[in-house]
Amino acid sequence: MDEALGVVNSVSPDWLGEWGPFAVLMIILFGVWLFIRKLFAVQKDHGADIRYREQGTKLVFRLSGVLLTITTFPMDSELRGQLLSLVGLLLSAAIALSSTSVMGNLMAGFMLRTVNSFRAGDYIEFRNELGRVSQRGLLHVEFQNETSELVTVPNLLLVQEPYNVVRSSGTVVSAEVSLGYDVDRRDIEAALLLAIEAAELDDGFVQIRDLGDFSVMYRASGWLKEAGLLVSARSRLRGRMLDALHEAGIEIVSPSFMNQRPLPSDLQFIPKRKKIRHPEEDKNGHAEEILFSKAEVASAVENLESKIKKLKETLKAEPDESGEEVDRDAVKVELSLLTAELEKARETAKEEAARDRHGKEDDDDEVNDAEKKK
Repeated sequence: MDEALGVVNSVSPDWLGEWGPFAVLMIILFGVWLFIRKLFAVQKDHGADIRYREQGTKLVFRLSGVLLTITTFPMDSELRGQLLSLVGLLLSAAIALSSTSVMGNLMAGFMLRTVNSFRAGDYIEFRNELGRVSQRGLLHVEFQNETSELVTVPNLLLVQEPYNVVRSSGTVVSAEVSLGYDVDRRDIEAALLLAIEAAELDDGFVQIRDLGDFSVMYRASGWLKEAGLLVSARSRLRGRMLDALHEAGIEIVSPSFMNQRPLPSDLQFIPKRKKIRHPEEDKNGHAEEILFSKAEVASAVENLESKIKKLKETLKAEPDESGEEVDRDAVKVELSLLTAELEKARETAKEEAARDRHGKEDDDDEVNDAEKKK
């Protein structure tokens, strides 16, 4: 500490006297603060997710500024030592009191990033709620649920409780339906397999999940290659199940419904099909674009950055022992195209972040107006 103070004294002008080191330190800290602010502003303009780094950097800068200010401020050595001891005591007390929450979430955040079981854009199911990860922060994880609401979960909860992550390579889409005992299971399985095929799912299969008091529970499942269309695929599968069962003459009613309302045995609860004058509009992925807009943008940015990193590594790599040379011109062309796409994706991310900030500001203005009226 004394050596650092001697260096500051050597560069400070003599006419400032004992205030020289303090004045030089303030100028240096102000310059560093402007540089950090400018650096993060440029990264934000490019749509980069820097909240994690920004929070950590500002925390370290403030703590360092306090310690350096006490060290260079003109005062008695004994008083300086007491102030440094007081700051150390306060930091120790703050860490001890917040160790179960702040420090716990901080360490849990490092653990989640080390395990790296999910990233932005992945589907995650936590406490029976499905959503797509839109941001991984220093103390929390944010994801959008199926109603497009942003849900914030502390990192500590994700470490302590189990959560499900849908693999980006694909997932199984399932839907259940209860049917009566009076229908042959082989007819039901055949109809459900047709529904799975019509829903554009691969490797379909049907399971009998439960033999209830009044009905049998069937589950139809199939493999979805494009995990980003999970919500639409679930809805599409249920719709195809309705169509397939009705076309096969299978009623989706339980015997208890018949016991409560006696009806003729030849009456079927199948809706009459209407003539469709216009073909159904293909809206695959439309629900995901609305519900998980922020997560979609974050996923696109990370995927493009990963592809660009691999292409750069390919350019830097030396030829293999087999002698096969990489078409460097083709790689450079692809790299330039992906870079342009990344810039567009970052612009979209910037617009999404600005939209969130404006929405919060509008909510705050409405609250303030309401309070003024009261």
